[in-house]
Amino acid sequence: MWAQTKTISGKVTNASDGTSMSNVTVSIKGKAVSTQTNPDGSFTIKADPGDVLIFSTIGSKPLQQTVGSSSTVNIALSNSEEALTEVVVTAMGIKKEKKALGYAVQDIKADELMKNKNPNVINSLNGKIAGVNVTNSGGSPGGSASIVIRGGTSLERDNQPLFVIDGMPMDNSTGQGDNSAFDGNTNISTTNGNRALDINPEDIESISVLKGPAAAALYGLRAAAGAVVITTKKGKEGATSIGINSRIGTNWVNRLPKQQDKFKQGSYYNGLFIPETSLSWGDAFKDGEKIYNNMEDFYQTATTYDNSFNVSGGSAKGNFYLSGSNIKQSGVVPTTDFDRTTFRFNAEQKTDIFTFGANASFARSSTRKTLTGSGLWGGSGSGYMESIIAWPRNSNMRDWINPDGSQHLLLPNIPLLDNADNPYWTINKNPQNDKTDRFLGTAYASAKITSWLDATYRLGIDNYTTDFSTLISPGSAVKLAWQNGMLSEGKRQYSYLNSISC
Repeated sequence: MWAQTKTISGKVTNASDGTSMSNVTVSIKGKAVSTQTNPDGSFTIKADPGDVLIFSTIGSKPLQQTVGSSSTVNIALSNSEEALTEVVVTAMGIKKEKKALGYAVQDIKADELMKNKNPNVINSLNGKIAGVNVTNSGGSPGGSASIVIRGGTSLERDNQPLFVIDGMPMDNSTGQGDNSAFDGNTNISTTNGNRALDINPEDIESISVLKGPAAAALYGLRAAAGAVVITTKKGKEGATSIGINSRIGTNWVNRLPKQQDKFKQGSYYNGLFIPETSLSWGDAFKDGEKIYNNMEDFYQTATTYDNSFNVSGGSAKGNFYLSGSNIKQSGVVPTTDFDRTTFRFNAEQKTDIFTFGANASFARSSTRKTLTGSGLWGGSGSGYMESIIAWPRNSNMRDWINPDGSQHLLLPNIPLLDNADNPYWTINKNPQNDKTDRFLGTAYASAKITSWLDATYRLGIDNYTTDFSTLISPGSAVKLAWQNGMLSEGKRQYSYLNSISC
């Protein structure tokens, strides 16, 4: 008696819900024979009694079954979270095994992002992905961050990668809407947030960084410097779950530059004493004279309150995910702050060979900031950083306003145009604000036509409006035209519609 080859048929289903599993590879151990299951999970393969059939697919634990006397083999595969860790989301939202890709790609999961959660998701990537350089504009609330992959590649572009969220390209530019040609306000010495700041990190399932143009070729020229592909969370099969997260954080200035405490305000020129100056090379402090720690007293302890919730659930045919969050962050510089509220709803429904889904998010953020340096180009003006370093230590910097509401100037006999604002006057009387409302949504439909052919259509929109305002109060040390006060308001509007089929 010898083995007789026969046709084995059967069906592969999901052990958790009993649904049919397509594209499952069925192979014979030790032989170059294999096949794949059909959309309904069925398969046929020729094998000998005693052969070992191996059933494997991405996201499930492989299973082996020995061929016996029966010609029918039905298998139920269990999900495997470990197998999913080797799957990355590439261009157009396509999931592929990392080892099967012909280009460099690296991903980071949600739990890794949350280890050092930052309001700006770009900062959370710092030090976690090889070849990625993240630069923060500063520690101010709502400050921007830039990301460069494998160094700069262009002299004309900003070398920033394309950001894609749930298959929808999104704008991540850093706006400077408080620069106005109409009123001459060309303020660049302040912080402006990049628009990835509108994403709630709690909503992110994973981030894949596609390195270089070969990896992001399907996105065209916008992805010449690479792409950052963000996938947001979906509901999982099972009972509805509710999650609540709350964080409180503090920040403070850890180290300050040393300042001399030997000489008072003033300077000597050719033996002549000059008192009307911000320099501190005058007479020496006498024993018992008050020396003010103006720089140390200026900064405050900053706080961050971060609260969020999510509700998710699903079945074998559909799922949903709903979330909301709010973050309030104050800065170490008094009066500066950042406030962001977000909402997100993701849903997906499957029927026969079709899958329909939608992802939508709304974010509202506001930032109060201040001048850091002499940023009112063409209009004089100084930022708090310039003034605070040079402020003489025999003068109490906190004495910044007179009883009549005017500024208590360090150099009262010097014209305002050549004077310098007290840092407390700058942060309290010359505020800068921006407010952004953003909607980002995607709707998609896909069809599993055969085991090897899918068709997908995706329509998305990215729309936001940012309002900027700059206030110069009367009596500020600026050019003559603004010394009675100036208010500059600007608006930036962005709208992008994306339609794609594949």
